[in-house]
Amino acid sequence: MTAAGRKAIQPPKDKFWGTITGHALSLKAGRLNYMYTCMKQYGDFLEMFIGKRRTLCVNDPEGIRYVLLDNAKNYPKNTPGYQLVSEVLGMGVFTDVGEDWRKGRRVIQPTFNPSKFDRYLKIVSQECESTLQRMQKELDSSAELNMSKFSTAYPLHVIGRSLFDETLEDSFLLISKNLTHLIDLTEKKMTYFTKFQTPAKKKLKADFDKTLGELDSEVARIIEREKKKEKNVTDNMVHALLESTENFSDEKILSQVKTMIFAGHETTANVLMWSFYFLAMHPEWQEKIFEEGKEKNFEYAGEADLAAFRSLDWFIKETMRMRPPAWSFGRIAIEDDTIHGEKVRKGDLISLSPFLIQHHPDYWERPEEFLPERFQKTPANYTFIPFGLGPRICMGERLAYLEMRVFLLNAVKNFKFSLCEKTAGVKINPQVSLRPNKDIILKVEKR
Repeated sequence: MTAAGRKAIQPPKDKFWGTITGHALSLKAGRLNYMYTCMKQYGDFLEMFIGKRRTLCVNDPEGIRYVLLDNAKNYPKNTPGYQLVSEVLGMGVFTDVGEDWRKGRRVIQPTFNPSKFDRYLKIVSQECESTLQRMQKELDSSAELNMSKFSTAYPLHVIGRSLFDETLEDSFLLISKNLTHLIDLTEKKMTYFTKFQTPAKKKLKADFDKTLGELDSEVARIIEREKKKEKNVTDNMVHALLESTENFSDEKILSQVKTMIFAGHETTANVLMWSFYFLAMHPEWQEKIFEEGKEKNFEYAGEADLAAFRSLDWFIKETMRMRPPAWSFGRIAIEDDTIHGEKVRKGDLISLSPFLIQHHPDYWERPEEFLPERFQKTPANYTFIPFGLGPRICMGERLAYLEMRVFLLNAVKNFKFSLCEKTAGVKINPQVSLRPNKDIILKVEKR
């Protein structure tokens, strides 16, 4: 139990309909903006309702540590929100709970063993070089590049080669398009607070089912191709699943593969999109990264060398502080408990937000400003959690850092990025992940 003496504050419910809807209409109008506004106005420990369903918003370091680490066993992920995500991804390591999650994680975890990172660095470097070449080719006919496109394709190719020995080149457009669309539809479903079937809901369901069918068919084809290959279990995640003593079903393997494709490229792609946006917004940091790179001859033999590019490291971390790709985590209480002296009832939902804690004015000076230099100092414990915390922390954190550092360092080495008219109006689009609301199109010049 966390320290006593605090009560969760309940913001005013929805106007007119609040006795029925609770805070659902306010959340539906913009979840992140509403939650951020409430935190600034009422504090970091809030009580909200979606209909009659109670949610405690816990966004202080002690509360976050308690829910995600100290008493994580009482707060699994099988919330209504994750159940909706599981309709897209199936029950894999992102959405599974209990023993099913432990089995999947045991089999997949060796994929991220440190011994494999020399191989991953080679793959990342090759895909980075290929992406830079494609950027240069497009610059031959245009002075502006869609950096969202390159930021998405690069990590998808990396995750394909790292985990499945496939670039996913032939599948890229279909997988990316369908995942994006399914995320959009899932976000809309998350704001439903009644089960009443309207024509709009029925239309959305038909669209969802059709898109999911296309996605599943494409991923199933990838798996079938892998089944026909003779690979060592330690080099290929699909074969690790196929040859595991857990005897995973075809449906479970499909779910695990979808999860790794989604988690392995969506998070990194979003951070890269925002990184290029902030590079253009803050050219002084572009030059700091470039000048430090020159001092080191842009050379690196491994992860430690990459981490030693301090300006780059601070820049990436500040990007993830400002725009954490997974901006909100949900948990559900499976037994009665107490947080900060507030009674938690079995079935209550717990909302924790990397975005909110990483913009908390008690722990971050000028939290709405982009200031990479703040990372010269280590953040206070449990205030910087872009990859989560505790037993459910993201397995791919280390690979994501490797991808981002290599690509951004070499992009700045070769190009200069600046804003153009098409960049105007870029805002946060907080869905399942924290995306820009439009493509990041920048003016790009060869150095």
